Amino acid sequence: MTDYSQGNKRIARNSVFMSLRMIFVLSLTLYATRAILEILGEVDYGVYNTVCGFVSLFSFLNLSVSNGIQRFYNYELDRNGTKGACRVYNTALRIQAVAAFLLLLVIELVGVWYIRHKLVCPADRLDAAMWAFHFSAVGFVLTILQAPYSAAIMAHEKMDFYALVSVLDAFLKLGIVFLLPYISYDNMATYAALFASINLLNLLLYAFYAKWYFPEIVYKKLIELRLLRSMVCFSGWNIFGSFSGIMKEQGINLIINFFCGPVVNAARALAAQVNAGLMAFVSNIIIPVRPQVVQSYAEKNYDRTIRLTYGVSRVTCCVMAIITLPIILDTHFILHLWLSDNIPAYTETFVIIVIFISFVNNLNSAVSGVIHASGQMMLYQTVSSSVSLMCIPTAYLLLKYGFSPNYALLMVLLWTTISQFVSLLIMKRVINFTLTSYSQEVLWPLIKMIVLSSIIPLAIRLGMDEGWLRFLLISVTCVVMTTLCSFLFTMHVSEREMIKEYIRKIVGYRLKK
Repeated sequence: MTDYSQGNKRIARNSVFMSLRMIFVLSLTLYATRAILEILGEVDYGVYNTVCGFVSLFSFLNLSVSNGIQRFYNYELDRNGTKGACRVYNTALRIQAVAAFLLLLVIELVGVWYIRHKLVCPADRLDAAMWAFHFSAVGFVLTILQAPYSAAIMAHEKMDFYALVSVLDAFLKLGIVFLLPYISYDNMATYAALFASINLLNLLLYAFYAKWYFPEIVYKKLIELRLLRSMVCFSGWNIFGSFSGIMKEQGINLIINFFCGPVVNAARALAAQVNAGLMAFVSNIIIPVRPQVVQSYAEKNYDRTIRLTYGVSRVTCCVMAIITLPIILDTHFILHLWLSDNIPAYTETFVIIVIFISFVNNLNSAVSGVIHASGQMMLYQTVSSSVSLMCIPTAYLLLKYGFSPNYALLMVLLWTTISQFVSLLIMKRVINFTLTSYSQEVLWPLIKMIVLSSIIPLAIRLGMDEGWLRFLLISVTCVVMTTLCSFLFTMHVSEREMIKEYIRKIVGYRLKK
């Protein structure tokens, strides 16, 4: 019992580190996005994000292997300690080295052909787009090589270091924005080159930290063939899930570029920035919980595994509601504050649709965590990923026949929702729970919270003209109502009691002082 109490404390402590990190990172990223849009312009910004999106299209292979490394590292560290983790590290090092070489080769061969023959881009910007592509590919390979070290840091739950590097990364990327006007070379190519150099620095920081603090980070010549086969097999099935996730983002991006051009791509990229910010916020809670889920499953404590899964689903959705309700209700005003008058067409509706997609993806993250912990990936990845990928052909057909670009993202929302339902059915085969319990403890409390929290802010939205006063009133009432409704209608009884006890301790401590 004491071990689980300590585990819960680590989750809380690491969530604080991750939240502080996210406040800095999101603030800096939002400002940097506005500044780089002004520096590059709508066309260059859209071209750059399309080129980077093409490189990211191949990251599904890296993501599948990286997720496998993380799972095996957590599992072996809990079961076999340093010795088992050392085997995973050395196996992962070889897997990622081979993956980096092969992916760089494939990306360069396919990417050069795509940019020369398929990319919708002004002729005078083609060379700059090519250089941006090459630097993006190098930066991508550097992130692949980082995986064995980041897995070790996550498994040891050293979120303070992870948060520190993330903040440094955000400051450096902001520094690029200030540096660009003083560089005489092409802005788009220079931006990509400096981004790649930051990825190199991140790799070095992760590697040095892991080698210094973790005794299992020791290179050995022996190859664990059985472990190698297990990790490759696990990652092989995981490829479908990672491919689906990347295609939902980058595949849609390529379709929009083909039918609508780079200006609409710029709107899609801005909406993706919002999505990245939202998912980064909730990852502050999900990332610290993941090692505990794997540990509980490895110990066959399935009740705690389900409690953690339900709990993280509720908490992350409550956090998302606090952040996103003001955005949904006052999107135009917020975009104007962020981007001034540089708001590409469709940005407003793209942002709103992306927020709903983020809610569904957030629920799926908790479910997929349980299935990853079990290692039973074949059915989950093949079925749920195939369902998710249906957004690609349906979006293509709708845009081909003249529908608005909004429908491309609506197809992502539709098939992501269907995929989440399928994932729940598959999770039933892995661990003992019922859809009724999931509905009663997760879905229904969240629906009540969102509906009740929206009533007063929506009345303010309808009754006032756009401006600072309306925005502040909506934001304050959203935070107050969402927090209150989350406490009353969403949290489990034990979670409410824990918060009350924590408040009583704080009040008692201050009264004593």
